[in-house]
Amino acid sequence: MERPRSFPVCCYCGACAAFIPDFEKYREEEVVWDKGCGGSASTGFCFSFCPRTFAACRLCEEECPRKDYGVCDFSPNTSSPEERILAYYEDIVIARARDVSLRVGPNSGAITAMLCGALDEGFIDAAVIATRTEDWRAEPFVATTPAEVVRGVGPKYTACPSVKGLWEAIDRGYENIAMVGTGCNIEAVRRLQALHMPALELDRVKVLIGLFCTEAFWHRDLVRFLAARDIDIRAVEKFYVMGGNFIVETVDSDFSIPTRELAACVRDTCHLCEDFTAQLADISAGSSGSPEGWTSLIIRTGGGRELVEVATAAGAIETKPMDEAGIEKMKRLAFRKKMMNYGNIMDQIGICAACLTNPYSFTLQSMQ
Repeated sequence: MERPRSFPVCCYCGACAAFIPDFEKYREEEVVWDKGCGGSASTGFCFSFCPRTFAACRLCEEECPRKDYGVCDFSPNTSSPEERILAYYEDIVIARARDVSLRVGPNSGAITAMLCGALDEGFIDAAVIATRTEDWRAEPFVATTPAEVVRGVGPKYTACPSVKGLWEAIDRGYENIAMVGTGCNIEAVRRLQALHMPALELDRVKVLIGLFCTEAFWHRDLVRFLAARDIDIRAVEKFYVMGGNFIVETVDSDFSIPTRELAACVRDTCHLCEDFTAQLADISAGSSGSPEGWTSLIIRTGGGRELVEVATAAGAIETKPMDEAGIEKMKRLAFRKKMMNYGNIMDQIGICAACLTNPYSFTLQSMQ
């Protein structure tokens, strides 16, 4: 069934999974239509933490999840995009796993190694990561051992409801939890934390690791895109982006596809996002700006710094300072995403602020 021309802006972060008993029914469409409540709670609890209800940022300045960072990306009263390209950070380094078996292709294994080291040292007792099904549908997984963390190696490129995994980790009683997710996953957690509700037990979240993200694909559209090129997604062993191409490695052969050809597979909500570097994370990670085989780490908070220190002391990772050229490259990519989507975001702010409901459908017409 083809989607209508206008779509909800749901980013399928999983934040509302704890409050919607039948959240799993949205798994195929990867959109929680009307937030599972038919709009009956449109100005209530779900509205307060959904990362796509932009009006909330304008209406609750004192509880803004971005306040502690000195930035508020969605308010029209803040500075221009070029003045807040990477948001707040303490340091930027490059890192890679010391265990070469964790370095898969261009992947440095740094995030996997950090989580393994943090588990070994008792810094965390659980890590919410993204694993995949046989047909590459991304799913959250609560890893409690280094062997389980390794199951999440490599990018998935489809949306993962990572916050759903966070709720599971809390329900299972873990006290020091790490979560890996894209910027929208991270923002959802920050908004939930900003509610200051002890019943949510979000004080158990020890560290949030944000992934650099340009965009994510609709799972169904990615499957169809590959099938049209005689690529069975179940035969795919690895995806990654290199040199402007989407690389697909299967059991029998490799394919290099210009990333621009996948534009039709991009989730609509990604056109409402300007957060390339997961600005609200404790530590942000991605390949941009670093040499091949290394990962860029933007250390933003004390928790992020402590994670790097623990992993380094445990011998899990090695780090080096990032050079100015690498930092400038990250800034260029981050600035490009902000400028591409800034107008779309402002349009959506107007819609949300005017109606004070869950986000209305976002039409393709305003993107043309």
